[in-house]
Amino acid sequence: MICSVMKTGMVYLKPAEIADLAGLPEDEVREYLHTYPDLFRGRSIGPVRLYAPAAVETVKRLAEEAAGGGEQRPVVVAVAPAGDGDEGESEPSPVTLAYLEARDLKGQVARQALEIEGLRAELDRQRRELAAEIAALEARLAAGEKKSSLVAEWVDYFDYEIGQLKRPFFERLSGKKS
Repeated sequence: MICSVMKTGMVYLKPAEIADLAGLPEDEVREYLHTYPDLFRGRSIGPVRLYAPAAVETVKRLAEEAAGGGEQRPVVVAVAPAGDGDEGESEPSPVTLAYLEARDLKGQVARQALEIEGLRAELDRQRRELAAEIAALEARLAAGEKKSSLVAEWVDYFDYEIGQLKRPFFERLSGKKS
């Protein structure tokens, strides 16, 4: 969903969002937007047209008048036409404000979910790297232990032989052990 906050700080809504807030079908809302373009303040971003939050109330009034069976032209007079400036802009209704806050929170939650997923992937990658490094270290340790046990055997052998050589000559010849 496009976050439609312009430089002026004004929040803009897409026709689908206006339909959600007004509780009307999107096709009906688009028809009102097309039929009475001078009643709706908005901006264009490329081919996308965005409208001021006041459009929700205007669409509701148009729908009420259309449901009342009266002509739609008197509605045009009853609803103040929208200009391009922000002067005289009424505050959006509490429902519209809540919707906009929820939309912003939804975007924040989506960004945070992506960020969390990225962090999880990074942790998994680090975990795999550490596991591989631990396995390599364990292999090196096992090889080192094997070498040290071999060296220990040779040290024991040489200690024994040196011990044999330190005995007096006649004891060595007679084969007595001390």
